[in-house]
Amino acid sequence: MSTGTGGGDRLSSVRAYYDRIAPRLREVEDRNWHLQSRMTLVLETIDGFAPGATDPGRRRVLDVGCGGGFLLERLASRGYSGVGIDLSPESVQIAQRRLEELGAADRLRAEVGSAYEPPEGEYDLITLTDVLEHLERPRECLAALRDRLAPGGLLVISTPNRRSLPGARRWSARYVKQIRLNLAPVDNWQTWVDLESHAASAGLVPVSRRGIFFRPGGRVGSQIGRLYRYEPVRTAEVALSRTPAGRFGFYICLGFRPLP
Repeated sequence: MSTGTGGGDRLSSVRAYYDRIAPRLREVEDRNWHLQSRMTLVLETIDGFAPGATDPGRRRVLDVGCGGGFLLERLASRGYSGVGIDLSPESVQIAQRRLEELGAADRLRAEVGSAYEPPEGEYDLITLTDVLEHLERPRECLAALRDRLAPGGLLVISTPNRRSLPGARRWSARYVKQIRLNLAPVDNWQTWVDLESHAASAGLVPVSRRGIFFRPGGRVGSQIGRLYRYEPVRTAEVALSRTPAGRFGFYICLGFRPLP
């Protein structure tokens, strides 16, 4: 899931990267532990803090980095309307087809778009999942999204954490040739402090902080992802994400409101 703007080879490389992996992400999303656990934290933040959770009249959403529509599908079931944007045309096609199959295309749509130039309008909920790490100007992005956020609305950001064990491995890979990583062409991991600082510059204050610890991905994640269907497993991970140690979880998920 990614969206950006500007020119140059780096942006083209990010777009090509997500065009290439979009079908595979769609194929594994319902059985991959990592993808499911991230979605759980994002939805918990939405259900707990978005104005639409208590006011049905405030359910207009902008999903930035909508990818293949994993989050849009769940927002559709919650009665949201609005738009998802992504840098990857292949991902957008998958997401739009998914919305049509759900019968939700009359109120939700997916289109190619930029995180720096979001669609016009006012949104009660804006989600930015798997995007900020691919942007070279995160504060410019958050300022643009702040302008689209309705009073009392919610901005939810999830992104890999630089101060996690995978983040340490990523740092070590710079100096140890034997450590090999499969990263996107632009991959600037953030921390809780980074996110809060970027948000503050845009006039946003945090209302929720979470951190995911367990990070099985790839084939292993898909093999054990079946366990995530069991409620005690999900409950345990969500409870851990709420602890102060969540600051060091692999994936961080923060919710922000605009200053009055």
